Amino acid sequence: MKKRCSFFILPALAVFFVLLLAPSMKADAAAGASLTSALIQGNQVVVTGTSSVSSEDGILHLYAQAPYESGTQGVEVAQAPNGTATFSFPLNKNTANSNLFKKFTIVAIQNGVPTAVSNSVYITNPEACASHTAARRDGGIKGILPAAQLLNANNLTDLGVQQATYNLLLGRITSGGGIDYQYNGKTWHFNAQVVSEYDIVAKRLNAQGIQVTFIVLNDLGADPTLIHPLARDGVAANYYALNAADQAGAEKLAAVASFLGQRYSNTGHGTVDNWIIGNEVNARQMWNYMQSSDVNQYAAEYAKAFRIMYNGLRSENANARVYVATDQQWSRASNAAQYYGSRPFLVAFNDYIRAEGNIDWRLSSHPYNVPLYDPNNWTPTGYATHSQSSPYVTMQNIDVITDFLSQPELLSPSGAVRTVKLSEVGYSSLNGEQQQAIAVTYAYLQAISNRYVDGLIISREMDEAVEIVQGMAVGLLNGSAQSKMAYDFYKHAGDPNYVAQASAMAGVDLTSIVTMR
Repeated sequence: MKKRCSFFILPALAVFFVLLLAPSMKADAAAGASLTSALIQGNQVVVTGTSSVSSEDGILHLYAQAPYESGTQGVEVAQAPNGTATFSFPLNKNTANSNLFKKFTIVAIQNGVPTAVSNSVYITNPEACASHTAARRDGGIKGILPAAQLLNANNLTDLGVQQATYNLLLGRITSGGGIDYQYNGKTWHFNAQVVSEYDIVAKRLNAQGIQVTFIVLNDLGADPTLIHPLARDGVAANYYALNAADQAGAEKLAAVASFLGQRYSNTGHGTVDNWIIGNEVNARQMWNYMQSSDVNQYAAEYAKAFRIMYNGLRSENANARVYVATDQQWSRASNAAQYYGSRPFLVAFNDYIRAEGNIDWRLSSHPYNVPLYDPNNWTPTGYATHSQSSPYVTMQNIDVITDFLSQPELLSPSGAVRTVKLSEVGYSSLNGEQQQAIAVTYAYLQAISNRYVDGLIISREMDEAVEIVQGMAVGLLNGSAQSKMAYDFYKHAGDPNYVAQASAMAGVDLTSIVTMR
């Protein structure tokens, strides 16, 4: 999906940015204390760990720090005597002194100087303070990105889809007013007209029994606060990295996450079960722009923003799921100047998250074919192999993703394999409608055969002219809203008669080339 966007230029403060990006995963001093958890218990936060550190004043000091702070920056929130490492203090949700989005670090007096002596940990159970627990609509994996102009039609019901994704643009909802939202001691403003559009979408889809996933996209709005400082250099991109690198950005992002989580938690505006944070964020030039030449630094900045979104959304709706978003490039980038491979990015992201408190993040992947315009996803190629060194992940080898997530170091806090939403995949009909029909049939068979896949989202209900020019007529309907062959095959996805027809057209029994997981 290509988006036209403008760009802006703001002065860069290089030294300031370097400080913002300084890693906070390790203490500034020699290790001697280790924090293991930060959990909400009632209206308190309890931070626990171990310590062999002696502070010269006999007291270990626990500091609450913003995501962009490190060392001895922050505010002291609790104390414990030398030899212990258990701290308790108020959560203060939705106040100026809220600790919901903070990380916590032990500081001791050494040689007369306050010194950070532990790692840092964040709260990992924001759902414990949730105001809502909206019932989820986990009815099945078949999904689609609906055409906005067809929401009042009967296509989605006719197709039998159980899921739908929809793009939510932050620049649109935060430009303008009409909705005043009080959060963390400040008043935030949201565009009432734009928000009402998303209300209509969520409610309309819910009314059809469809589970809703909003894709949170950081487009260029009137206020650059949500744009990461290292993305404010005037380079034009489709979307930009989220800003958790300074006070203004982190505070606004927290308010946005809380507002969205609250509004779409069965509070009269529709329910959104799932949130995808960004679009193909390993594509660091086009889809999540930020100046970066190091995948670890880049993943750390995304992780900071992701955690704010996670805590904000789940502190309002305990049942919300929050997803990281990557594309089909896997073991390496096709162009190192513009992308990171999804696998190295996810390794770096997961390492950063685990170091500061593991949370239940999920994965959103776009297993498009290579090249994009080729609908043949069933014939083996060297691009997609059943190995972790595979250059790409397509519907032919999605087991590579779920095998990766099955590794012990990638498991969720409960020890479960994280689920994968195949949230954007489509096949062009320009090579013939039969080819597209075979492709959607095989994609569904592959998805339904992998127990870790929680959604298969066809990327277009209806063709878009701008994509057709690029060889991508991926809609199940043409530009005149007339159904293609693939529409009927997706409607009957999994039906043995339609699988047999698709297999006959492909010249191979599609069920024989399915990978079970």
